[in-house]
Amino acid sequence: MMHGWVAQDEMSKMTYPFHHDFRSVVGPTSLCKVSCSRSVVNSFQPRETPYDLYFTLAGIPVRVHPFFWVMAAFLGISSGDLFTLVGWVLAVFVAVLVHELGHALTMRAFGYYPRITLYGLGGYTEYGMRDAFVRPPRALGRILILAAGPGTGFLLAAVLAAVLLALGRPVAAFVGWPIGLYIVTNLGHPWMTDFVNSLFFVTVGWGILNLLPVLPLDGGQILREVLGLRDPSWGTFRAAQVSFLVGAGIAFWAALSSNFFLAVLFGYFAYMNYQLLRGPSLW
Repeated sequence: MMHGWVAQDEMSKMTYPFHHDFRSVVGPTSLCKVSCSRSVVNSFQPRETPYDLYFTLAGIPVRVHPFFWVMAAFLGISSGDLFTLVGWVLAVFVAVLVHELGHALTMRAFGYYPRITLYGLGGYTEYGMRDAFVRPPRALGRILILAAGPGTGFLLAAVLAAVLLALGRPVAAFVGWPIGLYIVTNLGHPWMTDFVNSLFFVTVGWGILNLLPVLPLDGGQILREVLGLRDPSWGTFRAAQVSFLVGAGIAFWAALSSNFFLAVLFGYFAYMNYQLLRGPSLW
């Protein structure tokens, strides 16, 4: 989930626990440019631990906080056995990393030097510094950056499905809970089958969930960009209104369906947007 391009100070104070996406270092009206201090860039980073994992992918630095593994394991704790749990955690890691890589590669195409952090329930990608001669992307460019995360996940799922079909493996798509398409295939080995199904579940199911018009999800941020084409403040206000209503509605529906995790998550999103609407900086 990509967090950034927050036009309002009040919005930048919100805490985003979900994947979901990036926190750029922005002020009320403009992006952080090359002159940004490293201390400001690091202000959104979780505290370093001796157990952090660092590596570089496609020239982009990646950091994995240990809390990411803890939360991924927590979400899959009901899997029943250790091998299935490990496959689930690995699938979450691959899916979230690919999602954030989509954001990061698109940022780099606009002249930035992004970096990825996987933390908590997902991850985020920071813009980092940018070339001094490169202009910040306009609204369409920001929408492309936002859409690139879930879009890359959908592309991964499509490629994986095509490979399985080419190998003669059965692939079946159907609508499932909570939202999205689940692609089920039998690879002959239970662990590999569980891993592939988990990968489809996260890339497609979570990807569609992330496109819902609820801030701070990518879909909510895209809505804010579209509504704010003429007036960013008005766009943020209207997007927060929609986010509150949709988030509260999903939370209520999830509670009735006994999906308490989804109810708490979207209930929290609704509360965040309610607090944003109360903030004086929106008017």
